[in-house]
Amino acid sequence: MINAQIAGPNSASTFANVAIAGSNKSWTNTGNAAASDNTYATYGSLAGSSPSYTDYLQATNFNFSIPGGVSITGIVVEVERADPNQRTSDYRIRIVKGGVIGTAERSSGAAYGSADGYQTFGNSGDLWGDTWTEADINASNFGVAIAAIRTVNGANAGRIDHIRIIVYYDFVVLPLKLNSFSAKKNKNNVDINWITSDESNMNHYEVERSVNGGSFSLLTNVNSLNQAASATYTSSDINPNKGINYYRLKMVENSGRVVYSKIISVHFSSGNTMTLFPNPWVRGSELNITNLNGDQIGIEFYSVDGQMLGTSISSGRSVSTGSLKLIKGIVLYRMKNSDGFIIGSGSLQVY
Repeated sequence: MINAQIAGPNSASTFANVAIAGSNKSWTNTGNAAASDNTYATYGSLAGSSPSYTDYLQATNFNFSIPGGVSITGIVVEVERADPNQRTSDYRIRIVKGGVIGTAERSSGAAYGSADGYQTFGNSGDLWGDTWTEADINASNFGVAIAAIRTVNGANAGRIDHIRIIVYYDFVVLPLKLNSFSAKKNKNNVDINWITSDESNMNHYEVERSVNGGSFSLLTNVNSLNQAASATYTSSDINPNKGINYYRLKMVENSGRVVYSKIISVHFSSGNTMTLFPNPWVRGSELNITNLNGDQIGIEFYSVDGQMLGTSISSGRSVSTGSLKLIKGIVLYRMKNSDGFIIGSGSLQVY
């Protein structure tokens, strides 16, 4: 199953003149091809007898941001150009991948019109003789190289006003439905469960874990049941990390195509019962916290009627108590880790 998408048209932001052996003119004012604004990249008039041709006008850095996990299906280049003297035609139209000008030629030798107009090269199914990933398209060195030729003797005045690119791609959806994906603490373990339906050509699932939500590593592999009806899968993390554990499901088709689930998280405390001591505590003396791992802990202080009295942050044993210097009696406290999870609470008798 696929979902067709279109990105663009996007304009280039980097331009260069690239020499072609045997050419007799370079492009000038190349940056004028960045927008359709009646300012032009030009080469003046080609010298010598026909045919004579220009260097490449290379346009790159089209600022695409195509998402991952897609299939590029086609590239379209549109060039707004003209020659009021009507003596200029296309010489070369070639794609630029990774900063290298390709060999697939899309020029048909079409003549430039006497007035500005867009000429289209490629189509929604044309990959210009190459294979593409979203990274290739998003790269700053992706683009197009254009050269012009004079085929009729006499002064010509070829010019390019604007270069833009459109990219066609498909979101690829694996042949299954992921109905649910969950993780739950079970004593010292984490139980991970997911339910699918309409599985077809699925190879296996990989449960991945991360401590920061960005960099994941393999936890376990589970083979696919490949059932048309609902299928339930279970895995366990028997050694979760202290703090936050992030999980995601990597779903792998027989062809090797991959899709990821949403990311879910489970919190485990650092292995300590977080408390403040001594209790009772005398103002002016040191107030301590059971923070053996040196985690960054946020402490909130409240009155018994729920009014916040102040906050403190500790990454060691001691706690700042400036917000309690005028307080006597019972103070309630709540402690959170750096991800905002509550990891301890209690009451403190203050004298």
